[in-house]
This record gives sequence, C-alpha cells and structure tokens, in this order.
Amino acid sequence: MKKGLAILLLLISVGVFAQQSEQYSQYTFNNFGYNPAFAGTIKCVDFRAGYRMQWVGFEGAPRTSFASIILELKKKNFKNKGKHSVGLYVGQDDVHLTTRTIIKGAYSYHTKLSSKYTMGLGIFAGVQQYSTDDVFGGETNNDPVLAAAAGSVIRYPDIMPGILFYSNKIYWSFSINQIYFKKINLGDKQKQINQYYFGGGHKSAHGSWVVFKSFLLKWNIMGPPSIDLNVAWVYRQNITFGLGYRVGESAIAQLKFNLGAIKIGYAFDFPLNKIYGNYGHEIMIGFNRCGGGTVGNGGGMKPHVCPAYN
Repeated sequence: MKKGLAILLLLISVGVFAQQSEQYSQYTFNNFGYNPAFAGTIKCVDFRAGYRMQWVGFEGAPRTSFASIILELKKKNFKNKGKHSVGLYVGQDDVHLTTRTIIKGAYSYHTKLSSKYTMGLGIFAGVQQYSTDDVFGGETNNDPVLAAAAGSVIRYPDIMPGILFYSNKIYWSFSINQIYFKKINLGDKQKQINQYYFGGGHKSAHGSWVVFKSFLLKWNIMGPPSIDLNVAWVYRQNITFGLGYRVGESAIAQLKFNLGAIKIGYAFDFPLNKIYGNYGHEIMIGFNRCGGGTVGNGGGMKPHVCPAYN
C-alpha cells in the first residue's frame, strides 16, 4: 500500500510539472522568468532571486526558487541603434518526490517603434531536468516498476521566445514556454506541452503615489487558465503596498521596500478554495544600481521606462 501510494504521488508530481509552470504572486518582480524580452528594460546589471512556499503545513508541499541576472551589452559592438541584452535564469521546483531544475540563457533586442513605444524581442534557450527521489531505499529488486521510477532523471531542451511592447505607462507581454518540437515522454503517458503567458500593466501618478495595475494569464491545453490580477500603490518609489487575486484560488497581500539599490518584496497567499490547501509565503530580493526602472538611451533616443520594473 505504501509503495503504491508513493508511485501514485510520483506520477502525479511528474504530470503536474509537465502541465503547469512556475507560480509567483510577485510576478512583476520576476517578469524576466516569464518572458526573456524583459531583459533590456533596465540599463544596469540587474540581479533578482526569490523563494516560494505553498501549502504550508503539508508534507511534500511545493517549494519554488529562482535566481536571475541581466546585463545590457555595449552599443559599440553593434551597428544598429537598438539595445542588446543577455541574461541567465536558474529555477527549481520541488513537489513531494520530484524536482525540476531549469537553467537557461537569454538574449533580447529592443528598438523604439515611435516616440512613445518600444518593442522587445527575446529568447530563452537552456535545459530542464526532472529527477525523482529514491524513497524506496533498496527495496526495488523484486519490482521493476519501482526500480524504473526510483532515482530516475529526465533532461530535455527548453526553448522560450517572447515579445514585449511598452511605454512609460503601459506594457504588453506574450511568450511561449517549452516550445520544443520533438515529443518527450514525461512519466506515465505524459507529454511536454506548451505554456502560454500573456500579461500587461498600466501605471498612473497621483501626487506622491503611483498606482500600478497589472495582470498575468497562464494557459495550456491541459486545463483552465490561471489568472492573476494585481493593484499596487507605490509611495515616493520607496515602499509598495499591493493586493492581488488569483482567480478561483487565493487572495494575495504584498509589501515591497526599495532600499537604494536593494529591493525586498514579500507576498502572503490566503486560500479562497480549500482544495488548494493552506497558506503560501513568498520572498524576493533584487539588486540594481539604476534604481530599478530606467531603460538605457538607445542610440540617442529618449529612454522608455517599462512600468513592470518600477
């Protein structure tokens, strides 16, 4: 019975990883993870990292973490007036018996479309690895199913293109993850499927306050979309209060501090549907000497500030 339950949890874990994507309540803090075109929306070297705990209090509950770095390349190395940037993203998901590790590099190109709008194109290329724990110890000799499942590792390429349109006040983002054309088996009859991300935001100033409204839609053909809605109030660019709603799942409270070049953010998830388990906590930290929002002056052009990175 114990072994049968372990196998079931193993297959469920692999199936969930194949059908779902990373989930962050502070998605604007980690926009680069959802779209490589966000590389290049900040002039200086930008570093970010985060850790998320879901279903707190449940054994084997999901744990998600990431770290990223973005660097704008010098213009003298290129003939055109656009901006070129590169980045690196590393992420890890742990769900019960299964761990997914992501390592991918990014390249992006940004060019002005008009006096108000800029377009960014980007691509991630790297590798994903799924690994399972040998929770059965050495008791797999007489069971070929257990022997095959315990301690297995699957690796495959990870390709993700993205496009971004933005001005000083709005942005629109679209990307497709796991766009690898060769079919790969992930567990019991599980196939890799595409993940679609569509997001946007609008920023408006009101005296000492800035109001930033945003959304992120995540979708694949295996189930209903996941939709995050968020409103944030930024006071003098130093402290941010945010409220969010993940449709049908949870309410979210957020708090972020800008301490010079350092940003620290925290989010608390309160479940609205008992099916999704207990509470969630999320903390993120970022470092950028530019203060977080300024886009480099591309070829003498007036810089655009992407509101998603303020």
